[in-house]
Amino acid sequence: MVNLALFRKHVKEKSPAFVPAFVDQSRYQILWGGAGSGKSHIVARKILYRLLKEQHCKHNFLIIRKVDRTIKRSVFTLMKNIISKWGLVKEFDINLTDKTMVYRSTGAQIMFSGLDDVEKLKSIEGVTSIWCEEATELTQEDFEQLDLRLRGETGALKQIILTLNPISEQHWIKRVFFDDPIQGVFTLKTTYADNAFIDNEYKMVMENKRKSNPRYYNIYALGNWGTAEGLIFTNVTQRVIRQEELHGLECVQGLDFGYTNDPSAFNISYVDKVNKRILVYDGFYEKGLPNADIAEKIKSMLAHKHTTTADSSEPKSIDYIRAKGVNVSPAQKGPDSVNAGIDFLLEYEIIVNSHLVEFMTEFYNYSWAIDKKTNKPTNKPIDDFNHFIDSLRYAVERIRIGQEITFVRPGRR
Repeated sequence: MVNLALFRKHVKEKSPAFVPAFVDQSRYQILWGGAGSGKSHIVARKILYRLLKEQHCKHNFLIIRKVDRTIKRSVFTLMKNIISKWGLVKEFDINLTDKTMVYRSTGAQIMFSGLDDVEKLKSIEGVTSIWCEEATELTQEDFEQLDLRLRGETGALKQIILTLNPISEQHWIKRVFFDDPIQGVFTLKTTYADNAFIDNEYKMVMENKRKSNPRYYNIYALGNWGTAEGLIFTNVTQRVIRQEELHGLECVQGLDFGYTNDPSAFNISYVDKVNKRILVYDGFYEKGLPNADIAEKIKSMLAHKHTTTADSSEPKSIDYIRAKGVNVSPAQKGPDSVNAGIDFLLEYEIIVNSHLVEFMTEFYNYSWAIDKKTNKPTNKPIDDFNHFIDSLRYAVERIRIGQEITFVRPGRR
């Protein structure tokens, strides 16, 4: 059994900024600020600490992310590593398939679910506390539904913890918990400077962003709310897109290549020329994908027969993916194609399907470079947070330059 008193001492000595969050008992706990501050690690430890300490009640901790597929490689792995570090592996039944961790001595459990896993959420009962990781991915309706699930006499503190980076001052979280806060709210802001375990290289990367990407630095280093100043796209909303909305619209697909440091980004979008809307319906956004996997992912989405316009700077990749049975062609690009593509996209309302959270992260961060002399935005975008956006530019390129596009009815690729 882990020494809980020793753990409390460790928190006070190594993570003093988080002591208030560790002892707070408000219903709504908002841990926000910069990246790399250790927010997620502290919350994971707090949940495990409570599960071990509060054995008078049978805990059912629910850990949430917007999209189920992001859980295994993030919060599930984090919690599993902490259980191992505390020497508790033999005391837990860990089920990767069901994404549950059961404490054998009491039957208390930690459950993981994405908000897109509707059937699993419906079956979960008796929730005692909830952690929403990357809470800015959630809609206000998502939060309110979770809030309603946390009810009844459980014999335990009922608490909803939200961890987040403050990506946009327009976000509902700022309005509900900061501008005119509801009752029962505790907030704590931290940055990477509060993390005693952060390495010097990470600190250097963060400080470099002060020059290379001031918007990123303001949000992810300083932990301040992102403003609209300098942001390129303010014509974007996110919601569930129903398939029937796509009938009669033109389908376009785009692919931007990445691998180790950058993700490969693919999108399936539909263009409504009459109402000037682009509906980003599906896609993927992932690092470390070899070309064979990219081809298989596109084929698994039944998107291989329709034309995908890809980054022309990688002709070998395009040839390989085409040889695997995917209809892919290079983007034409040309002089000033980036700005021309941005200008075209700005003429449309862009609607992003609710599960494409990585795509929205780019829209929240893609910004114009700042002129160092005037401190004003230029007409040149910063080369960052643009992998999906590049793929979307490629997707609409043929429409932008006036080429005829093949009509494909949704569901009949």
